[in-house]
Amino acid sequence: MAKKATVEYYKGDTTRLAQEFRWMGIVIRRVKTLPRADKREIQERLNMWDDLMEKDPKMRKIRKESEARGRTEGLKEGRTEGLKEGLAEGLRKAIVTAVRLRFPDLTELAQEKVAQVNKPEKLNLLVDQIAIAPDENMVRLLLDLAA
Repeated sequence: MAKKATVEYYKGDTTRLAQEFRWMGIVIRRVKTLPRADKREIQERLNMWDDLMEKDPKMRKIRKESEARGRTEGLKEGRTEGLKEGLAEGLRKAIVTAVRLRFPDLTELAQEKVAQVNKPEKLNLLVDQIAIAPDENMVRLLLDLAA
């Protein structure tokens, strides 16, 4: 459909027209058979409709809602990650303390090895295993396997 015909078809619905031109822009950028100079010229003509999309009240509302959702999800994810890291740090300290109390010679090794572990589930299991380990050799093996 030629540009004039497209404009005539969407007369009165400039938002829809701008959306269609945006889609055309995507197609033009991806097509491989069109010469670069032609692509550039078409893209320049299509770009004038971008401003229309940006100023459209509906598009502004959609953008604001999307940004708000993104911020909310980002904050939620950040809090979750912060909690996981806090839990992991507490478990690392518990492991080092347990090793220091039971096998003081392995304290430095425990500090080094648990610093490499970030998953609370893995650290929690390691706390349990160290608590019931029968000897220093078993704790050394557990620490080596955990890292």
